[in-house]
Amino acid sequence: MRTPRVYDNTPGQAEASISDAFGDWVGGMADWDWFATMTFRDPSENDQKAGWTRIGEGYARKALRRWSESLQGACFGAVQPRWMACMEFQKARGVPHWHALVSNTGEQRRMDWVDWWYREYGIARVLPYDKRLGARYYLSKYVTKSMADIQFSVGLVRDLHRVA
Repeated sequence: MRTPRVYDNTPGQAEASISDAFGDWVGGMADWDWFATMTFRDPSENDQKAGWTRIGEGYARKALRRWSESLQGACFGAVQPRWMACMEFQKARGVPHWHALVSNTGEQRRMDWVDWWYREYGIARVLPYDKRLGARYYLSKYVTKSMADIQFSVGLVRDLHRVA
């Protein structure tokens, strides 16, 4: 695993430099298969009557963990998915959503995971990862926003420790 390069730190370039360095670093972590964006539907009318007004960070992390466990279970055997996800807050709604890169998806169909997220939480887009664009394209814009969290799958963390 290579460490991020040092980029131009002149005024006006700092955000781009951080984004580029992060994108380069993430791009070297895995051979990514998917780029996913996972949003949450608003609480139901009954949930709102019970006092639940909107999705919070804890709920979003729990949802990501459930999604990961379900994906891991579906990929039983030697191929186990690896992922990294960035939480971002939607300005208009003030609720979190996830942007994720996923590798080692084996024979899993992307649309099955769009359907899974829809049944459980809301709207998802799961697109093929385009290596020509690279991780910088997919994630760099979220790094310098008011991102609350970056999560890594256990398998990816183990892989990174082995390389370091």
